[in-house]
Amino acid sequence: MSLRMEEHLRGFEARIDEEIANREAFIRDQVLGTGGGGVVLGLSGGIDSAVTAALAARALGADSVVGLWMGAESSSVHHRDAKLVADTYGFRLLEVDFSEIVNQFHGVMAQCAEALPSEMRTGQDNPLVKGNLKPRFRKNAEYWMAALLGYRVANTCNWSETAIGYETKYGDAAGDFSVLGDLVKAEIYLVAKHLGMPEQLVTKAPSADLWEGHTDEAEIGITYKDLDTYLCTGEGDAETIAKIDRLYKLSAHKRNTMPLVAQPTYPGEGGVN
Repeated sequence: MSLRMEEHLRGFEARIDEEIANREAFIRDQVLGTGGGGVVLGLSGGIDSAVTAALAARALGADSVVGLWMGAESSSVHHRDAKLVADTYGFRLLEVDFSEIVNQFHGVMAQCAEALPSEMRTGQDNPLVKGNLKPRFRKNAEYWMAALLGYRVANTCNWSETAIGYETKYGDAAGDFSVLGDLVKAEIYLVAKHLGMPEQLVTKAPSADLWEGHTDEAEIGITYKDLDTYLCTGEGDAETIAKIDRLYKLSAHKRNTMPLVAQPTYPGEGGVN
């Protein structure tokens, strides 16, 4: 880790109480200020959703938070850790398994696609064709539950991943508000430590759990250490910087709202089309 990155993290840790208080106030504003009664979020067993849930429980009270464990051929380790987080911070955890639904949907679509020429099916062997179904089904479930309860859906993504598009459009990238979207992974670990996060969530390798043995860093091809350092300080070796810059440009469509030819105006705000 570079000296500038170490200095950056020391500064963040020095103001950690203020960071946490601001995020708790933000949650209350986004939920209660919009007429919501609480928060629904997907609890993956990973550090980002765990920290988001802990902050929501602190901001609103544990009784106003519902976590969803949504297995889809998922690792028992992540299931165990999701339950541990719910027990640690005292909020409800509901469980649903999407394995059968994901497999059925993927099978039906694969059969449908057989009508296309084989040369068109360039993603035939891409595990993300099926893997990305999982976060999209999960987000549907979060919004179903939020509609049932009158709650708001918390996004659990972080800036490290959003910057390079390491999130699924209309899947984990969706939500009513984002608690961690301006923080890199290293900063989130500092928040987790301050919140008393169970050690096993802090020490295990980050994984979106899209397939057996999956880890984030192996799929991305960049360590979070190098990614965070570049995002926070602009430092890094030429090859790493070039790769991050390339991923940032390619993933712009995930960070921007859907483009329109022209932005329409609203009469109530002084404009007509």
